[in-house]
Amino acid sequence: MSEAKKHLAEAAANLVESGSIVGLGTGTTASFFIESLAKRCEKSLAIKAIASSNASEALAKKLNIDLIDIDKIDHIDIYIDGADEVDQKKQMIKGRGAALLKEKILAKFSKKTIIMIEEKKRVNKLGKVLLPVEVVAFASNLTKLELEKLGYHSDYRRDEKGNFLLTDNKNYILDLKLSHLLDDPDLAHKNIISIPGVIETGLFIDLADTVIVANEKAELEFIS
Repeated sequence: MSEAKKHLAEAAANLVESGSIVGLGTGTTASFFIESLAKRCEKSLAIKAIASSNASEALAKKLNIDLIDIDKIDHIDIYIDGADEVDQKKQMIKGRGAALLKEKILAKFSKKTIIMIEEKKRVNKLGKVLLPVEVVAFASNLTKLELEKLGYHSDYRRDEKGNFLLTDNKNYILDLKLSHLLDDPDLAHKNIISIPGVIETGLFIDLADTVIVANEKAELEFIS
């Protein structure tokens, strides 16, 4: 674990209060957070958790974090996750862990969303990284062609065997190569999501309440 991610994970875990329903993100940084959260639970922290992916759920179970069925609750107190890019307005690109649909659901319905990133992921404008888009398998090539008409060239994400990667929801991921940085991420999201076959985009608009940034010295900055 890098020192930066270790400090991010510990700082985020320390924001969780006993009695909370906690949304667990997906990805490398989120996994470090889940491990830090488990250590607090071993001591005295009493929480219920909801995972945004099968991978995070498996890790939480392994670490004896108390999981709850999302359909048995009426609120989420706090959601904590990483991100691929975050701009100056706290808009984000997420989805490298292929869990963007469930991540966005948890972020939207959580009372508070905390995002952990290293300094290198903070940008002036979004768009240097690939933009993941989750699409239904049916007619996915037609969806892909329609995206190209809007100027978004993409590739199917593949698994370790070279097959089209299936998300936990049994959908495909198209990774879009942006030809320019995004002046208006919200407009880009609306244009993409309007295409039949597109389920969700990796553009997370107005969902982050606090972003914790770790610099190269593992010093933390909290941006609200």
